[in-house]
Parts: sequence; structure tokens; C-alpha cells
Amino acid sequence: MKSLSWWVGLAGAAYLASIAVLVLTRTPLGSPLFLWCAAVAAGSYAAVMWRASAAPAVPGRVVLAALALALAFRAPLAVPRAGADSDMVRYVWDGRVQRLGYNPYLVLPSDPALEHTHTTETRQMPSARARTPYPPAAQLFFRLVVSIRDSSRAMKLALVACDLLTIAVLWRWLVVTGRPEWLVLAYAWNPLVVLEVAHSGHIDALGALWIAASAFWLARRRTALATVAFVLAVATKLLPIVLLPLYWRRIRLRDAALGALLFALLYLPFVSGTSLPFGAVPNVVAHIRFNGPIFRWLAALGTPQSAALAAVAAGLCVAAWARWKLDASNPAAWAWPMAVALAGAPVIYPWYLLYLTPFLFTAATLPLAAWTLTVLPAYVVWDIARHGGLWVVPARVMLAEYALPLGLMVWRVAVSSRVGRGKSTRG
Repeated sequence: MKSLSWWVGLAGAAYLASIAVLVLTRTPLGSPLFLWCAAVAAGSYAAVMWRASAAPAVPGRVVLAALALALAFRAPLAVPRAGADSDMVRYVWDGRVQRLGYNPYLVLPSDPALEHTHTTETRQMPSARARTPYPPAAQLFFRLVVSIRDSSRAMKLALVACDLLTIAVLWRWLVVTGRPEWLVLAYAWNPLVVLEVAHSGHIDALGALWIAASAFWLARRRTALATVAFVLAVATKLLPIVLLPLYWRRIRLRDAALGALLFALLYLPFVSGTSLPFGAVPNVVAHIRFNGPIFRWLAALGTPQSAALAAVAAGLCVAAWARWKLDASNPAAWAWPMAVALAGAPVIYPWYLLYLTPFLFTAATLPLAAWTLTVLPAYVVWDIARHGGLWVVPARVMLAEYALPLGLMVWRVAVSSRVGRGKSTRG
């Protein structure tokens, strides 16, 4: 097993070197250097996962060493302050205005009357003229963090803490379901997770924690806790709503009632008259487009709203199929419904895939694991925009992003079909 130890060490050194380059050069998102560093991290990740999967067994000491490296990847990225264009600046402002008695869904950062709510850090936020898109559980998280310390660095550290808790939850889930513990590295070493949380600090890290916790508690038949975690995941970002069929007849009626009550209580403080706290979500569906070719096609056939409903319906249908065919402990049952709904979304930023990442450790989810790597070149748009170009993913980049996951998906279906025919013939 020495070869595996060396493999982890060498891959970890290359991965850590790429992180060090990002930190020392402060290279911006989407720059050629940023993409090269992401490619090195992705290659290191793929190499370790391939080598570990080929080994007859992975000793616990190797797993612990790999997890120590995963911490080392995150630490240098978590310390630097966020730039003025970071989403974390908006998180901080949303949390601050709540503490000052404002409803974040009813105010705009650009409003001159709210000048007193700003600091130097929040005054230059790029979303100053847009309403907040973040649901109530995310808003309460923002308020909690700002109550402890009002800074984007504190917000990033809180999100990194969520990321580390997800590693712990996933590790325990693997143990409970009888899977090898080394599979936790599929999440802990994933470059998308490292970059989008420790580097960029996205709220999706909180949602990924809640949905991983829900899967874990459902596997342990702690149905009330599973329900609460599911509601908190949905109220952090709406994507996991498509997983609702997975809970059918797996939770008790009183758990469902508890979940409905919690959902109402989370939204109630932000309701104003007849206005529901949807924030900028309707505007995103109607007008904002990024990296979503399926949505563009569906919207051209109907309306943006019908295209969004189609994406949600597709995710619900996949979840219903998974509830019928798959066990609750099967990670594919959790990952694929969200992936299908996300694939039909009007906006697919790389960090939106964070909700999938706790579940990408089986052959059935290999196409989605590949997507978390191939989506990273979409950051080239940030570099294009800095040089005066359009905010559009180039066709060649989009082709590269989707070709490998689709190819792996076709391959997986073909393999599954051959296995099924073989069993039928033997039967």
C-alpha cells in the first residue's frame, strides 16, 4: 500500500502547490493562471480517486493523511479577504440590514436612504441594484454570522465550517451505510468544493450540508431530523425541493407536519402584506441567462416561466423514479434529481453544483462528478468580461463542459443495460 500512500502524497503536493499559486498571485477568477491551477487540482483529484478505487483496500492512516491534505487545501484560501465583487459582500449586507430592522427582500443596497447601512466593504457590491435572491434560511444564517462578526472574512470562515461539517457528516453516512470510508475523499478533495467554498465562499455550502445531513439522518431512521434538515436545505436555496418524492412514506405524518410548520415559520418573518419573500428569483427566471442551453431551448418554445416549471417537473419525476427504484441510502437517488433540474435552469454557475457534491462517490454518479470538473472552465467568462467581452459562455467551452458528462452518462446506461440483459438471460 506504499504506492497508494506515495500517490496520495504526490497528488496532494501538486494540488497544494496549485492552491499556493492562487493565493500568492491573487490571480482573478477565470484568468489563464486560475484555470491552469484548477486543472492541476482536478488532475490530482482524479488521479487519487482512480488509484484508490483500484486498490484492494485503503488503510485508515491513508484516509486520515488525505483528509489532512484536504484541510491544507482549504486553509490558505480561507484567510484572505473577499473582493468587492464577491457574493459574500451581499451576504454581509443582507445580514446587517436585518440587524438594523429592515426586511432584506424589500430594500435595495443602492437606495440613497440606506447609505448608513454600508461600510467601505459593502458600498461597491455589484448587486447593489438588485433585490436579494437568497431564501429565508440563508438570510437567517447571514444574520447569525454578522451578529458574531460583521465582515466577509467571518462569512467565509463560517461557510468553510459548513464545508468541514459536510465532510464529517458524509464520513458518518458512509460508515452507517457500510461503504468504504475513503469515499469521503470524493467530496473532500473535489476542486469545485475547495474553490467555491474556501476561495469564493458561496452559501450553497450551507445547503449542501443540510441535504447531506438529511440523507444521513434518513439512513439512520431519524425521520424528524431528516425532515428538518431537508426544509432548511430548501430554504437555503430552492434546488432540493425536487427531492420531495424521496421522503414519501419514509417519514411519518407528524414529521411532514413539522416540516411544513418549520417552512412557514422560516418564511413568515419576511412576508410583507401580500408580498412573498421570493426576492430576485422571478427576475432571474425572466431575464438572467448563463450556461443554460436547455433552458434557452425550452423558453424559446414557450415562456421562461414554463421552461422553469419544466425543469422542476423533470427533477421531481426523476426523484419519483428514484423513490420507486432506489434505496434511500443510494447517493444516485439524491444527486440525479437535483442534477436534472439544474441542467434545465436559466443560470448554471459553477457553484450551483455544490448541492450535488456530497453524493458523487459511486459509478452511477460518475457523470455528475465529471461535470463538477468540466464546469470550471466556464469561469473564463469572468476574464472575458474584464476585457470588455460579453457575459456569455463561449460555445467551445460549453461543448467541453457538457460533452464528457453526457458521454459518461451514455456509457453508464449502456453498461447497466448489458448487465440487466445478462441477469435476465441467466434467470
